Amino acid sequence: MEKQPHDTWFFTGDEETYTTLDNGDAADGGWAGDKQLTTLPSTDHGFKASSGSLQSLVYIQGTTNYDGLRRIHAVAANTITIEAKYVAETFGGTETVKTMYSNNHPFEFLGFEVTVAAAVVATESLTIIIDADAGPAFDNEIYSKAMAGITYINNMFDVPRKCNAGDKIDVAWANSNDNLWGIKLFTRRLV
Repeated sequence: MEKQPHDTWFFTGDEETYTTLDNGDAADGGWAGDKQLTTLPSTDHGFKASSGSLQSLVYIQGTTNYDGLRRIHAVAANTITIEAKYVAETFGGTETVKTMYSNNHPFEFLGFEVTVAAAVVATESLTIIIDADAGPAFDNEIYSKAMAGITYINNMFDVPRKCNAGDKIDVAWANSNDNLWGIKLFTRRLV
């Protein structure tokens, strides 16, 4: 039986791997070719935009209109412009922007790579948790590593982690040194 090809999901930034939206309004970001754009307020978020063929992503949670995995089109110091149909919405300041992946179909989590531009000084741990759609009683931390001295992590699982539809791979790292980072998550959708 032939296996499905895997997918690679790219995330990049130079602050923590997560932040919140500001208490403010979504703005119509116009169009880029056939893609409608929406600009979200997020002070000093640190996420980076797509570059060349790289499609940088974020995962939005807690909004009425923008939840889910979104491609970043552009960033400014206090805004993130994503590919999404604009719908007026005022945020309360608790909505989150994360380095996270989810799918509405069952999938396998094959592994991940982390690259940091310079060796990390702070000892904060990078953690990866499977945030189970079935609820917090089923969440599972599958990886944790203190990042001091680390510039590269290449971790492919010997046996892929099976994930249910709606499960989320949540990557969290405080990155208090504000190092430039890139994270790739490798998944395969199950048929």
